[in-house]
Amino acid sequence: MARREVKMYYDQALSFLGQGQVQKSLEFLERALEIDDKYFPAWNNKGVALLELGEYQEALNCFDQVIQLNSLDNMAWYNRGYVLLILEQYRESVETFDIFLARYSQEDHFYKFALYLQAKGLYSLKEYKKAIDLLQNVIEMDSDFKEAHELLSLVSKKI
Repeated sequence: MARREVKMYYDQALSFLGQGQVQKSLEFLERALEIDDKYFPAWNNKGVALLELGEYQEALNCFDQVIQLNSLDNMAWYNRGYVLLILEQYRESVETFDIFLARYSQEDHFYKFALYLQAKGLYSLKEYKKAIDLLQNVIEMDSDFKEAHELLSLVSKKI
């Protein structure tokens, strides 16, 4: 019974999140987590909702909770790296993306975005050569990736 309730609240939360009703989504995610605080999909989507609200530290805490419950959840690693980049914790962000990239398929579009975000972190750490190498890989994967071209131009001027 409890499992069905958790799923019901979770599904409703996703529906609200999909409609842009972030606060309402958070209410239903909280209800799901009150019943089962180990239901990591709810933690992950709570982190996504908090990210949308700009509550970055709270979002990071949610993604860390997902990783603690299920360290194989690759999207939690991706989201964690992204939030760390926003929080200007560049070294930890780069290291988190290393974990994600080592385990994720190069065929998926999240892979190229992770490379790009990792390059942004490296740029902020003034590790320009490594950033350029990553950005060239990104552009090789997707020659139309405008932001990668822009960052490559910016990084290239630093060398």
